[in-house]
Amino acid sequence: MQICIQKCMAVLAAAIFAGAACSGCGTSEQQNTGAGLRDTLVTRSLVSTGNTKRLSRVFEKAAAGEDITIAYVGGSITEGYEAGVRSPECYASLTSSEFQTNYCAGGTVICQNDGFGGTPSVIGCLRAESVVLPSQPDIIFIEYAVNDGMDTVYQTAYESLVRTCLEAPNEPAVILLFTYMETGHTCQEQQQAIGEYYDLGMISVRDAIAPELESGNMPWSDYGSDDVHPSVEGHRLLADMTAHYFAEAKQKKPEKSYALPEEPLHTGLYQHGKICDASNTLYQIGSWEVGSHNNVFQAGFCYQKNGENAPLVMNVKGRSLFIVYKKYNDPAWGLAGVYVNGELAGVVCANAPGSWGGPAVDLIETYDSVQDLHVEIKMLEDQTDKSFEVLAVGVCE
Repeated sequence: MQICIQKCMAVLAAAIFAGAACSGCGTSEQQNTGAGLRDTLVTRSLVSTGNTKRLSRVFEKAAAGEDITIAYVGGSITEGYEAGVRSPECYASLTSSEFQTNYCAGGTVICQNDGFGGTPSVIGCLRAESVVLPSQPDIIFIEYAVNDGMDTVYQTAYESLVRTCLEAPNEPAVILLFTYMETGHTCQEQQQAIGEYYDLGMISVRDAIAPELESGNMPWSDYGSDDVHPSVEGHRLLADMTAHYFAEAKQKKPEKSYALPEEPLHTGLYQHGKICDASNTLYQIGSWEVGSHNNVFQAGFCYQKNGENAPLVMNVKGRSLFIVYKKYNDPAWGLAGVYVNGELAGVVCANAPGSWGGPAVDLIETYDSVQDLHVEIKMLEDQTDKSFEVLAVGVCE
């Protein structure tokens, strides 16, 4: 977990807040250019303030001079790609600085940036209890709309992460940020349905910029540095959006209570996730070597082409079993079989078009109840001359 104390950039944060606060100002001509257009984008980004009971407690805590922790969970956008990994110019840092300037009376805002490039919400829910929640963050932003896919595994994982955060004993406020790709890809619809079910604050990049892109009033380059990532200016726009959200939520009369729905929206959630690797789980090494080429999953396992193809073995416990691994667009990377309790349960392919060596995750099996799982991973017989890295085995209850 990367934690950085944000006590500077007050002038910039104040400017961001001022830009968000004056939404609706200006003439109709001004709405199409410059500050007027920015106000339009920022105003349109607000999907919902949600139930503000939990957030109102954070405002009260900040006003009393106490320290505030804001956690950010997501992919490379949250991590700070283009602006600089966890740099002062990424939206997480800017948002924390803005909150410091406008709502804190003497305390410090701790910016806990848990963004991890290339990861979907499946990995987010596996890491939540060990990485995100131990610090008891007061506010948690969740951003996976461009990293997730549309199938039920991602839908279930996203709700699992949301619910896990909401169930934390310190009752953090949870805010959903829906990002957007130039191609139009976003999982906003399925994620917004979850946000509506849990009555959460929600912010949308698509709702803000898509009408301007479609009308030709704004080029994508005004927001993005490539087809996925916001530029430095794009990160500032995201911070404007979060500033507007906070301003609107602060003005809203807070609800008297917040009731977490007793039942989830979707069945079979992946909760109480755990990452199992060489740092915390007993294993038999087989034809593998401890370590990986990933700076987060450093206690993974690399397959060694020693001619034996002896399996990597772990005994874990869970209801759902995942394999986290590295995936490349390279035929030198092969296929590994995952055997559970002596039976082949799945085949994992480390070579796929468009992959770049980032972490990938596959669901291997989900059971009706928590099981003792004897897991063996080895290369398929015709793949023993290929490369493979297991970053971790993941289990959920």
